Amino acid sequence: MSHSRRNFLRQGAMATAGLAGLPLIADAFNGSQSFVGQDRQALILGTEKPAIAPDANQQAWMDLGFGMFIHYGINTYYDKEWSDGTLDKIKVNPSKLDAEQWVLTAKAAGMKYLVMVTKHHDGFCNFKTAHTKYSIQYTPYKKDIVEQVANACAKHGLKLGLYYSLWDRNNPLHDKDEQRYVTYMQAQLKELLTRYGSICELWFDGMWKKQKTGWQNKDTNKSNSEVFMQAWRNEGAYRWQMDYIYQYIKSVQPNCLVMNNSTTAFPGIPLFPCDIRCGEKATGTAEDVKVWNWLGEDRYLPLQIETTMSQKGPKGDFESGSWFWHDWDHSVASHDQINGWLKTAKNLNANLLLNCSPSPLGQLRPEDEKTLKTLRG
Repeated sequence: MSHSRRNFLRQGAMATAGLAGLPLIADAFNGSQSFVGQDRQALILGTEKPAIAPDANQQAWMDLGFGMFIHYGINTYYDKEWSDGTLDKIKVNPSKLDAEQWVLTAKAAGMKYLVMVTKHHDGFCNFKTAHTKYSIQYTPYKKDIVEQVANACAKHGLKLGLYYSLWDRNNPLHDKDEQRYVTYMQAQLKELLTRYGSICELWFDGMWKKQKTGWQNKDTNKSNSEVFMQAWRNEGAYRWQMDYIYQYIKSVQPNCLVMNNSTTAFPGIPLFPCDIRCGEKATGTAEDVKVWNWLGEDRYLPLQIETTMSQKGPKGDFESGSWFWHDWDHSVASHDQINGWLKTAKNLNANLLLNCSPSPLGQLRPEDEKTLKTLRG
């Protein structure tokens, strides 16, 4: 990780928690956990404030440590990473889908949870929903994929997390009637939170579509992270009514931890309200701030680092690894790479979520399955 990136994360904590309460960070180079939640000046003077600790739900999630991310959907059938909500769902037919293969491979690698994409930015749903026809029950396959994954996780002892894109390029309400779109989201979240058992994590994505500012620092008196976070609160969180959505989630599943993807531009920066933080492709992170101020109180917010088994992707934004399956992509992370990411995560007291992209038939890539099943051997 670059010196500027380390400074950036450190500045984010200053802006949020204040200089007097700046938490120190985990040192990934010597493996120590460096006085998280304590005051830097107090430490220099030889006195210490009580550390801010994770709550019981956060600690239970942190104890999972290592998980599998599954990106699967309509993009799988069209050689796409992102699509615009107009692709024909008639091609979606994972005739040999094997959720147990996914779960057993994860378990063999030492993973303890699985996060499934339920709806990507294109709006296509991998679950049966009463609220759109752009979904799996209106394809030749017809069967609920999320249900199959939930059942396999329950059978083999893995916890289940769900990914849901706030951005929806198929539903016209997203751009034309924000209030009705929030109602649509809540209705789908109700389906997801009441059908598939206990959900350990809800991973929101696509937040940038309703946040126009905060991406570049134009005020030299504030840090980039402070400007970015405030823009989210003023624009995205307001327009998507995320405070309301968060409270709704907690009313249905109190133990479900909520995360909002802050993008690769701002890894580790919390987008409130949330319980955990996103570190998309932040595998080189050497520092991380754990304690942030929210609603007038310091809160511990653990980190999840997400990256891909694929090591190459289409030219442009995803060259460091594809999230979805592509016939031409047989690149795969090595044991050494994965173990290096796990070491970084351990040093940061973070979780690692490693993405696999099943084929159109519904099976893991052979190279992913082989690598993961021999990871601990």
